Amino acid sequence: MQQKRIRLFLLGFISSFVLMTAVSGQQDGQFTQFMFNRLFYTPGFAGSEGGPCLSLIYRKQWIGLEGAPEAQMVSFNTPLFQQRVGMGINFYRTAIGITRNVTAEMAYSYRIPLGRGYLGVGLSGSVRYFAEDYGDERIKGTQDISLDPGVPLGLQTKYLPNFGAGIYYQGEDWYAGAGVPRLVAGNIDFGNGADRPSTELRHYYALGGYRITLNNFLALHPQLLLKYVENAPFDADLHVALEMKDQFHAGLTYRFGGDRDPGLGESIDLILGFRIRQHFLLSVGYDIALSDIRDYQNGTFEALLRFCFGKDEASEIDNPRFFQ
Repeated sequence: MQQKRIRLFLLGFISSFVLMTAVSGQQDGQFTQFMFNRLFYTPGFAGSEGGPCLSLIYRKQWIGLEGAPEAQMVSFNTPLFQQRVGMGINFYRTAIGITRNVTAEMAYSYRIPLGRGYLGVGLSGSVRYFAEDYGDERIKGTQDISLDPGVPLGLQTKYLPNFGAGIYYQGEDWYAGAGVPRLVAGNIDFGNGADRPSTELRHYYALGGYRITLNNFLALHPQLLLKYVENAPFDADLHVALEMKDQFHAGLTYRFGGDRDPGLGESIDLILGFRIRQHFLLSVGYDIALSDIRDYQNGTFEALLRFCFGKDEASEIDNPRFFQ
């Protein structure tokens, strides 16, 4: 009964969290394997994996399309003080066209035993480096761009600090969380005027999943990621994975959105992964575009490698580390 009340509370919180946000284009990078990268969406996740875990992610979006988005990430988190505190670090780089962003982020989570799991209440602080290279040889115009006073010359850079917040609950066979990684709507324009034509908007995320044990060999794991930015269409990833003996997983994701209304959505994503020995996880994803851009690229590739250093003996929850 207590588990049911916890689920109802968290589902109500997440619903209110999404609805009270005002539904501009998404500025954050996106990852297909969100289920293995939850610290990116909420600092409340820090410390929820039962021990120290290090993740490496590489993503190449819209292969064959020049200047398409690309991302690399290093993420680490660990529980401390008998599972009551979680600490995490994200360091990631994104690139699209002439734009390069590098973010360093630290997360702290205070973890409260609740029911048969832990509720993490988290805060994060970040510094982002923005760069745009107007000297890039790919920039072309009907005349020399140096003759246009509206176009900056050379490399333009800027640093922007920020902070975020979020919650996350990890139970025996399910999880739910929500987060706002950057709460301050900062000015990311490179100009010196009073106007702010470019602003870093708040990104709101909610995610959850439930692990259904079918038998001693198979388990089904549906998971959901909700994404929301002010003045942009609401977006979501719906994922279902089949897990085999906690060693292999095969999943399919449908990503809502796209450029048509109504349309087929943004993409269908395939995910395959397996555990190497005891502590390594290797997982790859491939996105098949459904929107109009499908005619100009050859899909999106994403690879994830994760290593967990061993389980904290104080952990009271024996969750499957890799496929929870």
